[in-house]
Amino acid sequence: MSTPQQRVHDATRRLLDLLEHGESLSPEAIELRCELAEATAEAGHLDDSYYQVEELLKDARREHGPDHPAVARAVEAVEAVRAIGRRAQAAAGEAGTAG
Repeated sequence: MSTPQQRVHDATRRLLDLLEHGESLSPEAIELRCELAEATAEAGHLDDSYYQVEELLKDARREHGPDHPAVARAVEAVEAVRAIGRRAQAAAGEAGTAG
């Protein structure tokens, strides 16, 4: 299983390949942006990942409309990042009370 850092690297590289061909809002690019945001959160960079999913969701809705599967995937990414953030916050709270 790859580490969050490896996933960030891989998703970034694949996304850059798509961007070179002008595909920033294709369903494939949106999927990669979801993967990148989720991996960024898992790597502990929550502020960055929150920003990524907020922008991603706006972009997906604007490009594809509210009912497109890419928008549903973006919503899943928002929820995943929020869940990762809640787990991190809970873990930090537990660590703070353990000492």
